[in-house]
Amino acid sequence: MRKKWAGSLLASVLTMSVVLSGCGSSESSSTPAPAGTDKPKQEAAAGSKVTIKMAMWDVNASFIDFLTAKVKEYSKVDPNVNVEVEAFKNDGDYLKAMKVRLSANEMPDFFELKPNFINDFKTELLPLDDLSTTAKNKYAKKYAVDGKVLAMPTVQFPEMVYYHPSIFKELGLAVPTTWPQFLDVLNKIKDNKKYIPYAMGGKDAWPDYPFNEFMHHITSGDENYLSNLATAAHPFAEGTPFYKAYSKIEALYGAKVMGPDPLGVSWDQATGLFESKKAAVVAAGLWYLDTYMSKVGNADDLAAFPLPVRDSESEPLTVMTFTDHFYAINKNSKNTEAVKKFMDWFYSPAVHQQYVDKVKLGAVIDGVTANVPFLNDFYKNNKITPFLYVPGNQKYTDLINATQLDWKTVGQDMISGKKLSDISKQLDDKWIKARDAKK
Repeated sequence: MRKKWAGSLLASVLTMSVVLSGCGSSESSSTPAPAGTDKPKQEAAAGSKVTIKMAMWDVNASFIDFLTAKVKEYSKVDPNVNVEVEAFKNDGDYLKAMKVRLSANEMPDFFELKPNFINDFKTELLPLDDLSTTAKNKYAKKYAVDGKVLAMPTVQFPEMVYYHPSIFKELGLAVPTTWPQFLDVLNKIKDNKKYIPYAMGGKDAWPDYPFNEFMHHITSGDENYLSNLATAAHPFAEGTPFYKAYSKIEALYGAKVMGPDPLGVSWDQATGLFESKKAAVVAAGLWYLDTYMSKVGNADDLAAFPLPVRDSESEPLTVMTFTDHFYAINKNSKNTEAVKKFMDWFYSPAVHQQYVDKVKLGAVIDGVTANVPFLNDFYKNNKITPFLYVPGNQKYTDLINATQLDWKTVGQDMISGKKLSDISKQLDDKWIKARDAKK
């Protein structure tokens, strides 16, 4: 019954994805692993044709086209290997599809993960410590699980607040460097009534991540904060980094500076307002720059400043630095050696240089520097303290799954008016109950 349900759900989820063939044949070389075994399947005979199934996501269609064309080039390196790319438009749909495949033992050979997805899939991942490219990846070991590198990032970048300098100049606004200044700027834009102060795509939930997912992590000052939540006595109570950060977020949402209906506006609609200069500010990672450029055509009236989580200028201006778009190998792949060779090629300096130049993000491979003037200007104009996002450990992941806690949907609740005091109590009660149940 479970397999029948999984197959049905998988079919419906996959209607949301775009299947792109790396080259030639669409014949699959991957078959499910026998239930209850971790032993990899036998490799294809030397010299035989094999197909590698690669799964990824991206909101930018032009990047999907680029990556699909790029992996086609691998057939020139190894004519016996065909790489098929299956692309999803967002990580939410992607994660749902991969979890269904996980339950059905139908994971792709080579697939993308966010850093906080690694624990969910770790039992299916092949250790990458022996790959030649692993040692060249500046961040890979930082995300090792139980001492093993199971997935490697492709990019790193700071989170930032984008704004239109022309609007700030018109309204006589200075770039804010503290949280009180940030709220003051947004309120002044609101009072002017000509522009929406902040473009929030709350309908999609995830666009509130710079606030609800990252601010309490930054406030803690501890990169391992999420793992420590698993053992904290009352992790969401007053006085905690969570409560301190969420009090600021509550003040932000309560100021009503995100337009008349922030929960009725999608990310595409919100950024459309920003790109057409109907909105003054939007927060996102450096990854948004490529989307903006593809829509507007230039960055003549675009600049960025760090999200100023700090209360005063005497504190460090800490900026979340995110490593993203990790790739992993299915340990039950029929062609693990072929996939490992493909992965070494995928992370080779020449290919990686083209990859980061296309996405306009920071590089992760030694000797590679992305050509991103906008990023260089951001670092030049802002004296920041980088803060690396490190996902929680297995205990944290288990509790997140048990409580079904999603920071971004909590943000939606706050935008709709739910009080922090109520959220804090409910989260604390659910978290402690779930933790006690696992003892």
